[in-house]
Amino acid sequence: MTITTLLWDADGVLQHGPSGWNWRKELDRVGGPGFAEAVFEAELPALIGRASLRTCLETVLHRWPGIDLNSDDLIGLWEMASVDPDAFAYVGEVRRRGVACHLATNQQDHRRRWMRDAWGYDEAFDRSYYSCELGVAKPDPAFFAAILDDLGLRPDQVGFIDDSEPNVSAARALGIATYHHPRGADASTLRAGVESLLASP
Repeated sequence: MTITTLLWDADGVLQHGPSGWNWRKELDRVGGPGFAEAVFEAELPALIGRASLRTCLETVLHRWPGIDLNSDDLIGLWEMASVDPDAFAYVGEVRRRGVACHLATNQQDHRRRWMRDAWGYDEAFDRSYYSCELGVAKPDPAFFAAILDDLGLRPDQVGFIDDSEPNVSAARALGIATYHHPRGADASTLRAGVESLLASP
């Protein structure tokens, strides 16, 4: 079956942090060892739309011993990324060839708003699926099932691009064709991988 639709991840595929940026190291730097893990665990309800990122950060900061920070000190870290213009341009090229392109990304409310306002993600795609709006996050199979149901498509009509192996494996298990984009790879690598995906029988 010919792939008519592509689902695109954002982080690590279309947008990247500064050179050498590491989420865990930065959070542990400002909060001490183990702080990153506590923040990521606290963020989970925000990723599925059950709380705001700010509320989640305030909760972990309140519980973390000996830290003199507030949510405003941290929330800007979620804006430490830039869109790869060549990757974005390639998405536009694929769309002009008649392949529907939809964003399929795990994000909380703050990051969703920032991606829309700062980078115009919603205008760059036919539809945008954010985990905080779907109420479920990758790699849960329900994330992909919700998108397929909304689009009215079968798995064999869809391709999925992500830099996370668990996310790719979950989509593949449902019968979706996948491309596992190497983390840190550039837009030329992305182009080659997606073209191979679209050409696959």
